[in-house]
Amino acid sequence: MFVSDFMIEDKAYEAFPKGMQEPLRCVIVERLRQELKWGEQNHDPFTYGMILGEEYGEFCQAALHLRFFTGDRMELLAKLRAEAVQVAAVALAIVECIDRNKWSWPVPQNELPDKQPL
Repeated sequence: MFVSDFMIEDKAYEAFPKGMQEPLRCVIVERLRQELKWGEQNHDPFTYGMILGEEYGEFCQAALHLRFFTGDRMELLAKLRAEAVQVAAVALAIVECIDRNKWSWPVPQNELPDKQPL
């Protein structure tokens, strides 16, 4: 199964302002790609914060490269945009998880059963 199998008809985006249509489509396609790769994820808020932070860090790195490094400006902008889409897709996954209300906190290390020697 491919992400393209889940493409939403262009008519669905017509309700949104013109400048929002393509960015929303890209975020939804990225979110579907994540779902196909990882399945439904129900992380706790701390874990999702770390995932979002990692993606945001990649966005910041792309912004840094765009600002201070020489190179193909269009490639650097494309990288920045791609990272922004990933940040938005992870944020959407967090909202989905909250709405499902399936997440739980992991068991703290001090509450794990004692390990038996091998």
